[in-house]
Amino acid sequence: MTATTITTDRLTLRAPAASDLAAYVSFYAVSDTKVEKYRYRTSAAEIQAILDQDIAHWSKGFGMWLITLSGDATVVGGAGICHPDDWPSHELTWWLMPDQRGHGYATEANRAVISFAYDNLGWPMLETHFRDENTAARKLATRLGGAKIRRDQFPDNVWRDVYALPKHQSGPQP
Repeated sequence: MTATTITTDRLTLRAPAASDLAAYVSFYAVSDTKVEKYRYRTSAAEIQAILDQDIAHWSKGFGMWLITLSGDATVVGGAGICHPDDWPSHELTWWLMPDQRGHGYATEANRAVISFAYDNLGWPMLETHFRDENTAARKLATRLGGAKIRRDQFPDNVWRDVYALPKHQSGPQP
């Protein structure tokens, strides 16, 4: 499946391409959050593998979109749905460059991704899960109307809270 471009009031979400390697390198150079098994000093080969995985993931009919501000091609983050082959379920996932946080971009982008999951994929539920120390992710999941439905141990032996995200969002807007 070819990725759909999504536009919101302020953002454009588009599929990643091989030419986006510099954006991934920039994120992993400054990231202060653990993304999957990667944290901080991620090697060039690992970053290339992440980008390749994000591009290939679209063969499942869903994947990661890169976030740009409308009218600007600069990547400020990513938001999408992933389901690694060894993972128990799909999940809403996102990342933002640290200097782009606090503007409501993650909320706006993830609302669009949630709508895509329900409206385009016809899923009955969308989940997200995160490490206990990721308080920013917990706050965003709550802001998106999410509620904890269980706690699971994942293949990396980390226990995570799993949140269900509703189709129709309520609560404060970004």
